[in-house]
Amino acid sequence: MEALMPLAILSVGALFTYLVGRLSRSRMLTGFIAFLAVIGAGSGVYQGWEELKGGYPAGWPHDYATGPLQSYLVADYLGIFLATVVLLLTGLVAVYSMRYMHRRDIGKFYALLLMMTAGVVGIGYARDLFTLYVLFEVMSISSFVLVAFEREEWEPIEAGVKYLVISTTGSLLALLAIAIVYTWTGSLDLTTLPLMLVERAGSAPMIAVLAMLLVGFGVKAAIVPMHTWLPDAHSAAPSGISAMLSGIVIEAGLIAMLKSLLGIGAVELGLGLGILALVTMSVGNLVALRQTDLKRMFAYSSVAQMGYIFLGVALALGYPATAGFSGMRGALYHILNHGIAKGGAFLCAGAFLWLLGTRDMRRLSGIGRRFPVVAVCFIIFVLALAGTPPLNGYFSKFLLVRAGADVGGWGLFLAVMLVLNSVISLFYYLGAINTVIFGPVPEDAPRTIKPLPFMIVLPILVLGVLAVLLGLYPELGLEIVDPAAGQAMSMIHEVLF
Repeated sequence: MEALMPLAILSVGALFTYLVGRLSRSRMLTGFIAFLAVIGAGSGVYQGWEELKGGYPAGWPHDYATGPLQSYLVADYLGIFLATVVLLLTGLVAVYSMRYMHRRDIGKFYALLLMMTAGVVGIGYARDLFTLYVLFEVMSISSFVLVAFEREEWEPIEAGVKYLVISTTGSLLALLAIAIVYTWTGSLDLTTLPLMLVERAGSAPMIAVLAMLLVGFGVKAAIVPMHTWLPDAHSAAPSGISAMLSGIVIEAGLIAMLKSLLGIGAVELGLGLGILALVTMSVGNLVALRQTDLKRMFAYSSVAQMGYIFLGVALALGYPATAGFSGMRGALYHILNHGIAKGGAFLCAGAFLWLLGTRDMRRLSGIGRRFPVVAVCFIIFVLALAGTPPLNGYFSKFLLVRAGADVGGWGLFLAVMLVLNSVISLFYYLGAINTVIFGPVPEDAPRTIKPLPFMIVLPILVLGVLAVLLGLYPELGLEIVDPAAGQAMSMIHEVLF
């Protein structure tokens, strides 16, 4: 039951927080209950980790390998890795939102946050395409509503509708591909599908299914050119939700895409995915250079960061013998590091927005000097995103560059482009630091500013400490990254060999 426990706790917690929020309208009480639900789910994940280290993956149902049920949940290393990242961010966002969010509809907000988290955990645990798709939709539908949650203004509603239309189109393509696979095989089990589909490899229908899965899940992963919804959605959403969307939700889309591709035996995609990675990182960074809206700049930065992560996946699939483990290791570690740094960056942006009511960096000029703790954390986050040593983003980018160098040729070219893109990103990251922290205070800025609540500062400080800690001691993160990367590579080797 360890595989089912986190999802059950989060689902029950969502219902309970909604009721408490509706009856009490207390942000603190509702947020505290949501935080307790995250802690309970985390204990379930930890139990699954302990059982897995004992040699047996915790599955639901227990006889999933031979039972007639087509819906399987397994707490394997990859799922535990994804669950750990999302629960870390959700817990901190729950604390942050105790003061950041309005009292109105607070129960609905926390309920949707927990359901979105349950969807992400389920994506990691899903062992069949049906369960993967259902939980992917749980995550997606919750995030649609959360993007448009602050409905007093038109921008969040417009962003939410755009996000809904584009993501739903992708979801329908993925569902059609899954239905076709089921008509071919009568099964959706990710462990048995590769052998069932081996005779169809390279055929036109199989290529069409592959393309539908790539586009369907790639929309959520914000791979260029399927990224157009992201800047609007991430900048218009409440800042805690922006941290979740950029920090882990789009990465969950990538994990869903990876699991589905491996499930149908489509692993020889290195060159094509490498081109997509290169385009994604370049477009994200170049467009971010032009932004004056702080949250929008971070949103385009997330597109670029997905390009880096996608590069590691491309190297792992394209060159499994030479750069398989190192590429996957770098990609997964960058998911962790990006979640910490980008989550923290959005929470800082939200703190500045809470203070002055604007996302325009010109209007935010010099605000950081008035709040030194948040300012120091802001500098840590943006430098970590740029890959500056000794912060956490540097180590995962180093792993990606080394994987490309091990391949040589095309891989080395991709590694050089990653370094070049990181240098480009420094221009807008340093520009943001120079303006928001060290810039002159506008003449019409308010003389006195209300203090930041402790509940807003605390999650920012925790993420700032983690960004430094994982940079100085990267082996701490590798304890959960390496087993997950090893599992992903074993899936690839089973298909190839």
